[in-house]
This record gives sequence, C-alpha cells and structure tokens, in this order.
Amino acid sequence: MLLESFMAKVGRPSNYKPEYCNVVIEKGREGGSYTEMAVACGTVRASLDRWKEEHEEFRAALAYARELSQVWWEEAGRKNLSSREFNAQLWLKNVASRFRDDYSERKEMALTGKDGGPVQIEAKTINVEQLDDEALDALELALAAAVEA
Repeated sequence: MLLESFMAKVGRPSNYKPEYCNVVIEKGREGGSYTEMAVACGTVRASLDRWKEEHEEFRAALAYARELSQVWWEEAGRKNLSSREFNAQLWLKNVASRFRDDYSERKEMALTGKDGGPVQIEAKTINVEQLDDEALDALELALAAAVEA
C-alpha cells in the first residue's frame, strides 16, 4: 500500500514546500545524511537535487544542513575519542564517505597515453569489487574524464 501511494507521486508536479528548508536543516543538526533529509521531506534524493536547482532558498538550506551534519559528526568524533567503545575506524569510514572533500585521501592524476596522447585500452570486463582504493580512484577519474569529453 505504501509503495503504491509513493509510486502514484512519480511524474507529478513538484511537491516542494518552503518548509522543507527547516526540515533539512533539522536533519543536518542531527547528523542526518542526504537520504535521511529526502525521506524526512517525504521524497527521494533526486527531488532534493531538482529542488536545489529550482529554489535558491532550498539550495542555501541544504548547503547549511550538510555543514551542520558534518559538524555533528566531527563533534561526535571529538567527544568520543577517549571512550573505550569509540570505533575510530567506523567513524572515519562514515565521515570519509559523507564528507569526501574534507576527509578522503583522493589523489588527482593526469591520465595520458603514449607520447602524451589519449589512453588507449583494450575492451575488457573489470570486477570493481577486486580493485583497491587507489585503482578505484583512478577508474573514477578516467570515467569522469570520459564523460566530460
């Protein structure tokens, strides 16, 4: 029943309400993720993406909410550093995936082929689950460059 009611909304006009600015800000104060913010607004992440493009006030509220969420996570880490139950690896994994610009150790590299030309590769299947972080980063860069070209 819930799925049917949700699916009935697909393709309808935007159900954006200015009150959603306060909803995402409150979720940010709680350390909520982008997905939690969407669900709190009764929608999906794609709608948040569309609303931030269409509504300046929502874009600002969402940016502030994401910063509030980062502050929540940083304070939680700082407050719990001396706790025996604190799982620093789990905390770091969380902040590194949520706040990539500030916490990931991504390396930018230029990919060029022979004599500085384009990279030429033979078509083959790659099992990305077997790649380490450095290989995944390189693959991500290559795919991003290919999409931009």
